[in-house]
Amino acid sequence: MIHKVFRIEHSMPNIIFYDNNCGLYRHLVAVGDDLYQTVGLPVDVFHWECKHAKSDIECSVHCNPFNFPDLVAADGKSWVFNSSIAEQTNVWFGGYHAMLREMGVVKFNFFLDEMIMRRNRVTVVKLEVDGMIPHYIHGLHL
Repeated sequence: MIHKVFRIEHSMPNIIFYDNNCGLYRHLVAVGDDLYQTVGLPVDVFHWECKHAKSDIECSVHCNPFNFPDLVAADGKSWVFNSSIAEQTNVWFGGYHAMLREMGVVKFNFFLDEMIMRRNRVTVVKLEVDGMIPHYIHGLHL
């Protein structure tokens, strides 16, 4: 799937987060796909800390999020990308699976675009109520 999504030359990202990247890494090695040599495959920090024994080489060494300096903030203690919230968002998406699998592509795209925009508006309001200062990326509006 990754090769199909990023099939245009130079579109492959440097790092791909996936909850089970250690399993993906294991699979890539087994089938002789060298994607893992050019793309970082870290697991979520929670996954790394809780899901496997530190003796699990794929997870603790090859997919260890601490081995990817681009992901660690300048203070060396926090992360520049909140992979846990990405995982929670994937769970939220999963709640629509039963409806989405029956939709054609146009309705599917429209529905998800609309639901994401609505969820983002609710999230921004909640952050503001909690005293946070959410911001918009220039050119993107909710």
